[in-house]
Amino acid sequence: MAALDFFVTMRSPYSYLAADRVVALAERAGVELHLRPVYPIALRDPGFFEKADPAKLAYLRRDAERVAAMEGIAFGWPDPDPVVQDLDSGKVADDQPHIRHLSHLVAAACLTGQGVAVYLTLAGLLFAGGPGWAEPGRLDAALASCGLDPAQFRNQAAVLAPDCEALLQTNADALRAAGHWGTPSLGYRGEVFFGQDRIDMCAWFMGLRSVRPSPGG
Repeated sequence: MAALDFFVTMRSPYSYLAADRVVALAERAGVELHLRPVYPIALRDPGFFEKADPAKLAYLRRDAERVAAMEGIAFGWPDPDPVVQDLDSGKVADDQPHIRHLSHLVAAACLTGQGVAVYLTLAGLLFAGGPGWAEPGRLDAALASCGLDPAQFRNQAAVLAPDCEALLQTNADALRAAGHWGTPSLGYRGEVFFGQDRIDMCAWFMGLRSVRPSPGG
């Protein structure tokens, strides 16, 4: 069966905003959805935002809010930000207490066959769960809602840490080889489609009119 690669990060608002439509696309096309988490570009290229126009981050924040409003998706900015970064200068801090752990949880879920469910749940916690996602017990409650034993799964993720790092790097290499660097990106039969606004183009390439349900069903 053909697979639809879905490259995401745990910081990307657009990955979260695309996720339900990508799941629907894979179901409608009858293909396997292959979740491929990578580290955010802020970690893969720490100088990326420092080199960018200062307006970039402000624009991206406003644009993500518009996409959420247009699509009717519950949305809010994660507090705290999964990546510790000075949003004025774009400088990324050396100490990152959240993003590696979050990325490892999703990578471990991918390695154990539960990647899509865990990603959807954790992304929803970050971007639609209100402030304080990192407060004690909230991540564990989210993992439990996926049918996981939180303590057992965290231990499993710790044991799998080298494999998680390898998977995140393999996915980043695959994204580059496919022809892009950003998330969300979709890969299908040698083509890459970057951005939540290219889901319908991917659907067209797959021979479908649109990922959205037709009126009345």
